[in-house]
Order: sequence, then structure tokens, then C-alpha cells
Amino acid sequence: MSNGPDASARLEAWATAIASASAPHETDFAVHTALTYARGGRGRRALVRRAPSVTAGSGGELVTTVLPALWDALAASCELLKSALGSPVVANGVSTATLLLAVQRRRDGAPPAEGTGGSAPAEPATGGGELLVLARAVAEVSRRLQAHGMGPAAADQAAASAVAALHAGRDEGAGAFLGLLAGEGWDASGERSAGTPRTGLRRLAARVPGLRRSTRARGRSR
Repeated sequence: MSNGPDASARLEAWATAIASASAPHETDFAVHTALTYARGGRGRRALVRRAPSVTAGSGGELVTTVLPALWDALAASCELLKSALGSPVVANGVSTATLLLAVQRRRDGAPPAEGTGGSAPAEPATGGGELLVLARAVAEVSRRLQAHGMGPAAADQAAASAVAALHAGRDEGAGAFLGLLAGEGWDASGERSAGTPRTGLRRLAARVPGLRRSTRARGRSR
């Protein structure tokens, strides 16, 4: 995996996408925290020690709490997530709601529902075997988030949202992003890219909810 601008651009794009899906109020911190985590060392250790802290500051303002723990959980679950995303049986679109339902059924010992199940929003049918692969990944990310002190419901929601976003962009470098986050082939001295989004980034923005808006906003601010 190459370093430098391409790696930085991929990390920035995916950090924004995951934040938009899992912690929208922390999107402004997504790139900084993801880069800090990916580069490892003291910065990563300090970031993880502070995560999660509190949901609001002394003045009631929102502070970064979810993302540092989420980056750590995704990195620790890197191989399982890449295996799940690359599984040939996982081919259809899934939503956060569908993944949450699948995880709950997995914990209850019930077989994953075929199709959408229950009152979940209509979407392409996804078989029980396919959901089982992703539900296992969501459960693992959630477990690691809970180890950071996050409540079970909030951890499940953040994990399911992140995995759904990764699944939606699995053909646009999701696995490579997870590898970078885990520090695979990352040059700690690599510089952030200040260029315009590449074609792959634009495709990812169209596939992952929230990224298109964030990418455009960042472009206007430069």
C-alpha cells in the first residue's frame, strides 16, 4: 500500500464518511483524529486515553467522544471487517437498521431474518447467511466500543452505522482505509493531501450518505 497524498486522501475521505454515518456532530474532528490515530505513537495513545470522555463540555458544547474509540475499535477489528466486506456472500445493500436487527437476533440465538425482517425499511433482500457475516463484525466493533466505556445501545448504533457505511463503499477502498487506520504501510511523516477529490473519492461520496455534502464543504473552504 502506498503512502503520501493518495493514502492521506483515502484516509480523509473515509474518516469523513464514517463520522457522517456514526457521529455527525464530530465530523469536524474526523480527519484530525483519524490521521492522529493512524500515525500511531504518542498521538494515538493520548487520543485513545481520552475516548470516550463526556458527551458535553462544562458549557454544554459537544466534544469529541465517539470517534477516537471508534477508530480504535475499527482498527482492532480490521481483519474481521476486511474478511466480512470481502466475503463473496455479502453482495446486497444493507442499512444500519437491518444490521442492528441482525445483531440483536444473533445475541438472542435466533437465526438471522431473511430479507428486511420485521418493520425495517424496504431494501434489497439480504439472506440470513449474509447478514450473519456482517452481524458478527458489528458485534465485535460494538464489544470493543463498550470496552472503551460506551453504553451498549450507543455502541451498537455506532458500530452498525460504521459497518453499513463501509459495506456501501466496499468497492471504493474500504479495506484499504481499515488497513491505513490500523497502521498498515502508513508513513508517519506522510503529508495530508490538499488537492481536489479524486474520481474514486467522488464515487465514494455518491455511495455513502453524508460524504458528498462534507466533501463539497471542505472544497469550498480551501
